[in-house]
Amino acid sequence: MKPNKRQEKYAAFFQALSHRRRQMICDILLKQGPKGLTFSELQRQSGLQASTLSHHLWFMDRGGVLRRKQKGRETVLSVDFTFLRKLSSGYGERALVALSPA
Repeated sequence: MKPNKRQEKYAAFFQALSHRRRQMICDILLKQGPKGLTFSELQRQSGLQASTLSHHLWFMDRGGVLRRKQKGRETVLSVDFTFLRKLSSGYGERALVALSPA
């Protein structure tokens, strides 16, 4: 059986968070909520080199974890809460169905 598009998208999301540094970046951004952080502020808070941070953000962007918004010369990064809600509600509902007594 071949995965459908939703499953492919979810797999990319989980793969994007499969590295501890990307999990750390995600935690930092989650604490900021939808307002997010600029790249330079995220770099300062994470303590990562710009090239290392860019590398990990590429994977997170590709996996649908991030939202990017241009603010003047800076890019503001935040977690894609819309996708995160969809992901958690989809899996949460299926888990409840699977765990409910027959």
